[in-house]
Amino acid sequence: MFNWSLAKSKMLLPLTLGCALCLGLNGCQSTSDLGAMSTQESFWQNMQSRVKAIKSITLTGRVKVAYKHDRFTTNFLYQGQDSNNYQLRLLSGVGKELARIKVKDSKASLFSSGHLYEADNAQELFAQYMDIPLPLNEFHNLILGIAPNDMSVFNDFGILLQSQVDNYVANYRDYHTYQNVALPKEIEVLGPQLELLITTREIRDVEFNYPNN
Repeated sequence: MFNWSLAKSKMLLPLTLGCALCLGLNGCQSTSDLGAMSTQESFWQNMQSRVKAIKSITLTGRVKVAYKHDRFTTNFLYQGQDSNNYQLRLLSGVGKELARIKVKDSKASLFSSGHLYEADNAQELFAQYMDIPLPLNEFHNLILGIAPNDMSVFNDFGILLQSQVDNYVANYRDYHTYQNVALPKEIEVLGPQLELLITTREIRDVEFNYPNN
């Protein structure tokens, strides 16, 4: 049986570690292409189509988790192509892998503390063995700022402000400008007894399905 108490104790990193949390992610360096969120209305036209044209991407950053009475912070490394093909790694401040969830062709696997678990549903798999419910079935859309359904909220510029999926609400607080697309910089995710704050620090290895002019 998976010892989540032991694994969770390794993940309960003090929020005050600051720079120490970045050591496992190349010092939290940002790519030179990153910029502040553009306020030009024309930039946001057809933004959803441009983000959906991303063929593959790598993101690094930090996630703060508050679930029931537990609170912890961990680094993450995300590599994805779409909702059915991605890998999410949770890392300690010194780069040690705490958990890895991999989705390939709609099949999910979870590796943590030397154990491998497999299932058809990433969301249910993680909740069962890690005892934390995360919106993993729509994680690719969530972290890239792709509206998953018609319940999403946009402002007059076309900036995605909020998405809803299952029992989760994602509030988009800020964006990075990367080449000709806007990608979420900070996302607040709220669910039953759950609060997440996902902060993307680095965007790299982006491939598009069309020439990026």
